[in-house]
This record gives sequence, C-alpha cells and structure tokens, in this order.
Amino acid sequence: MIRSNSFAGPVLLSLAILVAAICVPAQTRAAAPATSAAPQQVGAAEIFARWDTDHNKNLSQQEFKAGWDQVQANMLVYKLHENFLAMDANKDGALEASEYANLELVRKAGASAPPMSTFDADKSQTLDFKEYLGFVKAMVKKP
Repeated sequence: MIRSNSFAGPVLLSLAILVAAICVPAQTRAAAPATSAAPQQVGAAEIFARWDTDHNKNLSQQEFKAGWDQVQANMLVYKLHENFLAMDANKDGALEASEYANLELVRKAGASAPPMSTFDADKSQTLDFKEYLGFVKAMVKKP
C-alpha cells in the first residue's frame, strides 16, 4: 500500500507524473483537433487523488494498477494522435483517401485492407481522429 506521506509514494508518484504529464485523458485526446495544444500538466496531489478511489489517503496495489493502466491507455491514444497528425499530409485535421492509403496498417494489409468508407461514420469521405481510432482498433484485432 502506498501512503500519501510515505517515501515510496512520492517516488512512484513522480514516475506517474512524468508519464501523466504528457498524457491527456483519453476522452479529451480523442476529441482533440488536429492542432491540439500542449498536453495538460498534472500535479502529484491531483494524480494521487484520482487514483485513490476510496479516498482513504492510501493507494492500494489495485488502485495503483488501475491508475497506471489508465496512464498507459492515455499514452497509447497520445501516440496514435501524433501518428494521425503525421499522416495528415495536408494538415486539414482529417485523413483523405490518399492519406489513408499511405497508412502502414493499410499498406501491410494490401488488397485485403478494408476501404476507408468502412470507418467513415459521418460519410465525409475522410477520417477524423475518432474514426481513425476505430480503424486502428479494427485492424489490430485482425488475425
């Protein structure tokens, strides 16, 4: 158990803050525009409070694991957003058919890659970031 005033608490929280400082909550990042600002800075007390779900000023192993898992999920979404921005060649905040065709997952799938329209929920003939996440999720699940 990690106590808010123990020696291990600040060390582990420092590590968590280092990672969390570059991670915006997944729901915020998923809706972020292509020109998103720098990630939010989060302090140790805020991280500890978020993770201490029973508010007893201690982090159980289960609370720490749940918090750490969320940091890792946020980091994945952050990295996917960075990839999305890099693949958006014309920087319009969406992937067009030619940009979709250049995605590594599409190139690796070759002729078996699903058409972009499969993931284009709003039928805009482009993929926004949320639709891109759906594409990545579907492609990673393929055997």
